[in-house]
Order: sequence, then structure tokens, then C-alpha cells
Amino acid sequence: MRDYYEKIFDIKRQEKMRSFFLDLAKQGSKKFYKKGEIIKINSSEAYIAIVTKGRVKQSVFGYNGREKILYFLQPGEIFGEFAYLGGGEDMIEGQAMEHSEISVLFEKDLERILKSNPEAYKYITHSMCRKFRILMMQLYDLLFKDSLGKLCDVLLRLCCQQNKVLDDGRIIDLPLTHENIAQLIGCDRVTVTKCLNKLKKEGIIEVSQKKIMIKQIEKLEEFVG
Repeated sequence: MRDYYEKIFDIKRQEKMRSFFLDLAKQGSKKFYKKGEIIKINSSEAYIAIVTKGRVKQSVFGYNGREKILYFLQPGEIFGEFAYLGGGEDMIEGQAMEHSEISVLFEKDLERILKSNPEAYKYITHSMCRKFRILMMQLYDLLFKDSLGKLCDVLLRLCCQQNKVLDDGRIIDLPLTHENIAQLIGCDRVTVTKCLNKLKKEGIIEVSQKKIMIKQIEKLEEFVG
């Protein structure tokens, strides 16, 4: 499974995409958000927003207020591209996971940029395909895996998306709470805590300051199924 994730989340391709958007962000309007603040772009005009600092989570909510996290965005990643190209409005809500900065490019600017630099379409498409794959993997996990399998799969996937390797393991460089993980994999928080404790007891992971270090990635894969 790790080989599959490393191929579809090819680090070089991801870094090229992020570098492109960070450079493009210099032409946008900057907005700043505190940790926990809901991200709102008060405009009727279509846009694409680029995360330039911090981390942003994007979620959907049920009528009962239950949250389902779709994906996490780091500097160089974008949101708003589906509505910009597809029309209508997204049902997705963004929230800053830490102090964050975004750069907003509105429709008029985007039209000018796309006309003068058609390569931008390639990176926007890459972002959309990447998100689609993440959602397909989440759907597969929800339908076909138990709680431990869902947890291990999402840890492996986040690890491959980031590819941050240290001397003693691979770190998922996101400030994840047990509640965040529960909202990501569709389980309750108590179940997530039990599963994380099992992985810690077996020496597969370590948790420090809400960041997860994968110590034995081969053993983690065994639980993915």
C-alpha cells in the first residue's frame, strides 16, 4: 500500500505544484486567520485561495452538526478551484488549525493569469485530482475497513503525502488531536484513542505535542489490510 501512495502522492510533483502556487500567491490579496478561526471569503466573485502559512482543514457538516474532515491543506495548496471551474458553491468549510495566511486570487486576476500562463491549468488540475483521490481512499476505508484499519491507512497516507523522514522514523507534521482523527476517519474519539494506544503499546508509533511519529512503518502497513 505504501508503494501505491508514494506513487500517487509523488513528492517531486507535489513540491512543484506547491512552489508554483506560492509564487502565484504574490499576486493575490492576503488574509490572516487566527487558530480556530473559520475561513470566510466575503465575495460573490469566484476565486482560488492559496495557503501561504500555517495549516487549514476543510470539512463538511451534517444537519446534526457532526463534522467530517475531508483534507488538510499546507502552504502551497489551494481551495476554491472546484467552484471556480465548475460553478456554484462548495459545501466545504475551512478552518485555520494554527495561525494561518492565505492569498486570494479573484476571477478577473485568474482569467489574466490563465491566459498568460496556461501551465497554471496543469497545477489546478493536479490539485483537484489529488483531492479526488484522497476522497476516494476515505470512501473505501469507510465502506470496507474496521476502525484500526481506517486509522492505520490514514496515518500511512498522511505520512506518504508529506514524506518527512527523521533519523528515528517518519513524522506526520500536523497538530492532530484525537477528535481531528475521529472526524477524518469517521469513528468516535474513544475508539481512536484505543487504537492509538494499541499502536503505541506495540512500538509502532509515538505521539508528542499532537504530532505522530511512525516508528515501524512496515508493521503499520500490516494493519492496513
